[in-house]
Amino acid sequence: MLISRNKLILLLGIVFFEQGKSATVSLPKAPSCGQSLVKVQPWNYFNIFSRILGGSQVEKGSYPWQVSLKQRQKHICGGSIVSPQWVITAAHCVANRNIVSTLNVTAGEYDLSQTEPGEQTLTIETVIIHPHFSTKKPMDYDIALLKMAGAFQFDHFVGPICLPELQEQFEAGFICTTAGWGRLTEDGVLSQVLQEVNLPILTWEECVAALLTLKRPISGKTFLCTGFPDGGRDACQGDSGGSLMCRNKKGAWTLAGVTSWGLGCGRGWRNNVRKNDQGSPGIFTDLSKVLPWIHEHIQTGNRRKSSRAWCGEQDVIVSGAEGELHFPESLHLYYESKQRCVWTLLVPEEMHVLLSFSHLDVESCHHNYLSMYSLEDRPIGKFCGESLPSSILVGSNSLRLKFVSDATDYAAGFNLTYKALKPNYIPGSGCSYLTVLFEEGLIQSLNYPENYSDMAHCDWIFQAPKHHLIKLSFQSLEIEESGDCTSDYVTVHSDVERKKEIARLCGYDVPTPVLSPSSIMLISFQSDENGTFRGFQATVSFIPKAVYPDLNISISEDESVFLET
Repeated sequence: MLISRNKLILLLGIVFFEQGKSATVSLPKAPSCGQSLVKVQPWNYFNIFSRILGGSQVEKGSYPWQVSLKQRQKHICGGSIVSPQWVITAAHCVANRNIVSTLNVTAGEYDLSQTEPGEQTLTIETVIIHPHFSTKKPMDYDIALLKMAGAFQFDHFVGPICLPELQEQFEAGFICTTAGWGRLTEDGVLSQVLQEVNLPILTWEECVAALLTLKRPISGKTFLCTGFPDGGRDACQGDSGGSLMCRNKKGAWTLAGVTSWGLGCGRGWRNNVRKNDQGSPGIFTDLSKVLPWIHEHIQTGNRRKSSRAWCGEQDVIVSGAEGELHFPESLHLYYESKQRCVWTLLVPEEMHVLLSFSHLDVESCHHNYLSMYSLEDRPIGKFCGESLPSSILVGSNSLRLKFVSDATDYAAGFNLTYKALKPNYIPGSGCSYLTVLFEEGLIQSLNYPENYSDMAHCDWIFQAPKHHLIKLSFQSLEIEESGDCTSDYVTVHSDVERKKEIARLCGYDVPTPVLSPSSIMLISFQSDENGTFRGFQATVSFIPKAVYPDLNISISEDESVFLET
């Protein structure tokens, strides 16, 4: 039953008056989590069993931490508020990155069929999925943290649930509650009004034994099982992401688990071996198993808001012979929009840098990208898309990385390792790495003068000094001949976006030198699976622009260029 407004004001007034009696009386802490203004009836076994079998509609305001995740105003999952900016839900609810930008989170929700006073709806700023969660095995570590774009205002109908204390566990036999707008019957319709059900926690042995009776036994490290062997009541489709709530020793509602999955809804599992419509306990993600991870990320997220140094806006120096660089700081964290992040990477002098991507997920190439520059701010290239680029060998001991996010797309950023290498340049290195060079040199196909291999792919990017052009001069060329040079061929571009092709070569005649009208030249060699030849060898030289006064440098000194993947 809800407390009336007049009674609530009177109660608060009495507390204030009592506190004001003496300056030596310390102010009691206001209940910060797990508090409901609705009076809950004392538990007894008759009450518990009747509610499980029949189910019940909750009174508005009973669970102010309960939220509804909606895609285009349609409820898809539940969740629990744990602070003004953070919500906990199931990872499988937000595993599809393509829908995250279409999700809203509504707190103070009670009846899905109408918008009611007290509802608060926010969009999602950041999603953090547990790193051990996998869509190939979505039952284990099924938990995600959602950081809101904004903050919930706590009142009668919106407030946080408590997280467990470290080492706090709710033992087998403890009766806890779950709530949601899930289906009222298996394959039935979603409930419009928030429902609740009480469920007992099972022992780990009971849980394992029940899951072993399935035709395809399932195991996991974060399971918390609830329910009755004969079935009757359970969470169901649409309840995913909601909370398993238990009262702690202080009487505050505490988040013990996150609704994850179950075989069927309310099916028993006592006679699984002898029936086709097998059932399982209700499976929740056990908060006690992932609590350190939750605290780590929520605390990190709160600190970020104030310092923002994590983004590297002021050119963070990253140095050493080898290491790792990733953005955002943790995997499975989506980067935010409207960011500028700068890192300067330095390896020991007279060494070159080898970069290897283990992860790249950058959305729109025009709005979100990772760009690379020399320390003189000469552009090396930009990386975007989702497919991993090859390893990149940079012929310098330093480079600057800039990450830009202008759009509101959600993506997971990048993860790369760097390593210092001795500058032992090999002319065929472009066939092992994307090779970026700032000096003149010799290039050749792999194995030259022996035959190149089938399905070869080689790339070199040359960056000339300011006010210079680049000339490519061939010493030899023996590449399978085809009329349009689409089988085996060398291409030359004056940009790394591959939009400005200035030469496409194949056959057996040494061509005239190729001149790039810019200070950048991308040289690529590709072969198919039908026959191989000796390949090619060529030199790259830098020519002062004054030698060719009629040519205009097509890329300004500070203009960037794309290398889409």
